[in-house]
Amino acid sequence: MLKAHKTALALVLALGGGLPAQAAAVLRIGVADSDGPPIVELASDPQQGLVGGLYKELGTALAEELGATPQFIIVSRKRVEQNIESNKVDIHCNANPLWYGNASRLGWTQELYPQVERLIALKSGAPIRRIGELAGKRIGTTRGYHYPAVEALWANGQAARVDEARIELLMKSLQKKLIDVAIHSELEFAYWARSYPFEASKVEMLPVVISTMPTMCAVAPASQYSVAQLNQAIARLHKNGRLKTILSAYQWQAN
Repeated sequence: MLKAHKTALALVLALGGGLPAQAAAVLRIGVADSDGPPIVELASDPQQGLVGGLYKELGTALAEELGATPQFIIVSRKRVEQNIESNKVDIHCNANPLWYGNASRLGWTQELYPQVERLIALKSGAPIRRIGELAGKRIGTTRGYHYPAVEALWANGQAARVDEARIELLMKSLQKKLIDVAIHSELEFAYWARSYPFEASKVEMLPVVISTMPTMCAVAPASQYSVAQLNQAIARLHKNGRLKTILSAYQWQAN
């Protein structure tokens, strides 16, 4: 009988039943606490972390393509570069090399999606078809942001810059005619428009593009996933249509 038990135990060990299960692969994704909706939606309770947004959906899809479980790690904006360079996370997406002082020490994937800034105006106003027509206008902008395409107008006194802290305040200024036009990203405008449909019915996003900036993933120097692996996963998301499906839910669709 003792011999039989030993034989059975040996069989279980041989099959791996007596050994700890291999840890599941994890993709550690850094999330800057300064990013807001619809890119990032953080819970009011810090313990709950990331609860929604485009970044969560894209990160989850990317992890699944890699056969991994996504782990979202909230990082203060001032520690984003330090965290990824010291390999505390594998990747940081919603990123661009121009935004990172240590970009040359990191890996960079192909583009995930573009961040596009366009003009927003009252529907009752005269249409603006090109940047040159902004001369003489009061242009609403986000405080602390740079707008190379129109900086010359402000520098030469041909237009006035009016700063606000948030898109909600920009849209209020626009509807009160304190500004003639506003500049903001398509994604954030779409989120605001869905949240305030009545107010959004009075404004429109014009075809004039102020800037287009590709967003991608920064890759830690010792990430367990290489740039090549991540690019292959992104390519599959493009090919199978999942990336397009995710993005379409966040983009502005004019009525």
